[in-house]
Amino acid sequence: MNYLLFAFYLVILCSLMLRVPFIKNAGISSGTLLGLFLLKIFAGIAIGWIAIHIYGPGNDYWDTNDYAREEYQLLQTNPVKYLINIFTSDYQGGYAGIFSSGDSYWNDLKGNIVIKLVSVFNIFSRGDYYVNSLFFNFIIFFGHVILYRLFIKMFPGRNLLVIVGCFLLPSTLYFSSGIHKDGLVFLMLAVLIYSVYQSISKNHFNSKKVLLIILSLALLFLLRNFICLALLPALLAWLLTVKTKWPAIPVFAIVYLLCGLLVFNIDVVVPKIKPLEIIIAKQTEYLKLEKAATQIELTPLQPTFKSFTSNTPQAINHSFLRPYIWELPVRSVLPLSVELLSYQFLILLLIFFRRKGFRQTHKPFLLFTLFFVITVFLIIGYIVPNLGSLVRYRSLYLPLIITPIFCYIDWEKIKNRFHVTNKNM
Repeated sequence: MNYLLFAFYLVILCSLMLRVPFIKNAGISSGTLLGLFLLKIFAGIAIGWIAIHIYGPGNDYWDTNDYAREEYQLLQTNPVKYLINIFTSDYQGGYAGIFSSGDSYWNDLKGNIVIKLVSVFNIFSRGDYYVNSLFFNFIIFFGHVILYRLFIKMFPGRNLLVIVGCFLLPSTLYFSSGIHKDGLVFLMLAVLIYSVYQSISKNHFNSKKVLLIILSLALLFLLRNFICLALLPALLAWLLTVKTKWPAIPVFAIVYLLCGLLVFNIDVVVPKIKPLEIIIAKQTEYLKLEKAATQIELTPLQPTFKSFTSNTPQAINHSFLRPYIWELPVRSVLPLSVELLSYQFLILLLIFFRRKGFRQTHKPFLLFTLFFVITVFLIIGYIVPNLGSLVRYRSLYLPLIITPIFCYIDWEKIKNRFHVTNKNM
């Protein structure tokens, strides 16, 4: 690491971060903001150090940085090619295979967007991974702040709980801090949801918000197309509920029933559109990869309703319940198992100690997050055959469900119950 260069840019970015109006006006004290930002930077250093020193060369994070260094060299020698190569396909099929999981322009574009971004950082970093991580996480930190500003509007006065949910969930903090598309997916998702929420709250979609929604959706589609597609029915049901004032649960149920029928039958009407085969292709690509230390059994899917429904219990088990606390294929899984177990315990607390005074105005948004996250978790459960990748993908969406759980638990009631128990003893 270039320590002097890192320290120089760290001071500049800390100062800048405290001066950006969107962050400065979030309602978090400067000291707390600074501490949260430094923790984000530390997570970026940690994931980079672990990737190179424990897993060794050939990992996604350092490979991205190496490719970005090559792009920076291209910028110096052939700036015209540097500017246009991200739009150029070298494959025989040209720009076909937009949903392909390999050997296509679109599949490469997912990583090339991050590589091109990091290549710009190299102008200032001289290619140093940790300095690039510093710049990268300065940008991604906005995603955490955006989620905080969103949830604090819904749960005023619960600052600490919202901070924990939006900034401090261990796997979210860790996996969104590596130089990888995960961080950008997290940021774009936050931008999209916040823009829609703001527009609904003000009952007006202005041109700026519409542009942000379109850009964030487009980038999500380019980075992880299945996330973008999973968002569409959830967004439709959310907007329909708010605009029509119809009961939220029936609206979401009907929208998802119709979308489910569409997914399983659209190829009958439009034979070229085969959503089930897209999911199967992604699963197949994962199964072709070299088996990881955290590999788990995954039943191959078939393009039928019966196959997907019979595989649903396995997908739910993988995404919602694993890794089990006793499941330790490698030591690094233990903290992730403990984290997941703590979330399951939180759900039990919510069931038995839920705060009264649930605001119905929040119901459409909460159903949006619930339906969206369940859909994404199901897709992940269908296609991902190893615990490491499963936990990484899942981590990006945890703040959307864990933060409301934190805020709806009656912590005062739990505290009083604990004190009563002590007096009886």
